[in-house]
Amino acid sequence: MNQRVRAHYMVLAQATGLTFDETGGALYGQREGFSIVVSAPSESYPYMLAVTVSAARPGGPLTKEERKQFCRENKAVTGLTQNGAVIRASIRNTGNQEKLAGYLGETLRALTGFLRAGGFHGCCQSCGRTEDVAPSNIGGDYLHLCPTCFEAIQQNRTMAESIRAQRPENVVGGIVGALLGSLVGVVCIVLLSQLGFVAAVSGIIMAVGTLKGYELLGGKLSGKGIVICAVLVLAMTYVGDLVDWGIVVSRSLEADLFLSIRAVPALLEAGAIDAGAYWMNLILLYVFVLLGAIPTILAALKNQRNTGRSYHLGVR
Repeated sequence: MNQRVRAHYMVLAQATGLTFDETGGALYGQREGFSIVVSAPSESYPYMLAVTVSAARPGGPLTKEERKQFCRENKAVTGLTQNGAVIRASIRNTGNQEKLAGYLGETLRALTGFLRAGGFHGCCQSCGRTEDVAPSNIGGDYLHLCPTCFEAIQQNRTMAESIRAQRPENVVGGIVGALLGSLVGVVCIVLLSQLGFVAAVSGIIMAVGTLKGYELLGGKLSGKGIVICAVLVLAMTYVGDLVDWGIVVSRSLEADLFLSIRAVPALLEAGAIDAGAYWMNLILLYVFVLLGAIPTILAALKNQRNTGRSYHLGVR
């Protein structure tokens, strides 16, 4: 989290009376007997916030009509969902910090009042216990847990991490898997280009395919594996562009595709392919691929850092 976003969250914490968790980058606290977490569902959009609470009632979850009614009556909220005991209210996005603080305050008051009036009570999202429920950060995800469930989940994660750490990493197998996964990205690049598009989605597909391929055949995804995957993404983007030009040459000369791909560098040097168009296309492709791949790779690196991290908020 950069300093600008951090400062923004601290202002929101002061305005609402919540506490800022600098490690995980979220606001948390207790309101009307409910455990509260305010966070951005996507790191790419840190100002698009959502409030989550864990609550239950004897009459069952929120109905569709109740969710619609809440959104109609609260203009600061764009959506209200429930998954198990976790209820999430999405806050309307605004570029104004003061206005966002107001929206957040309104949402906190409205949501807790709405749940109380509907017969809900705060509870552990895992076991349903109503006492001592507080937010916990488990591997980068925020959960509303009682101390017993937190300890159980923490122990299970520690055991799983120990098993994962002992598993050998097959770098050769990982590279093969990453290459196979990156081919999906190459196909996406070529198909989009043939349709006349250059899109960041090709970078996302390339990065996800490469990372997953390495993990599947390499046994696990380490920091070394992520670096290898990043290099492969760059290399295979060039390959994708080369194949794309090879298809153009093959169609123009009615020649064999593989021969056309091999001939692209020679045709470029001879001036048969416009150098300006070639390099501009490659630069644009790299820009869009990196726009999609960089957040995906950074998320993988963050997951690596967060894998063994878990703490009960307020108790480190």
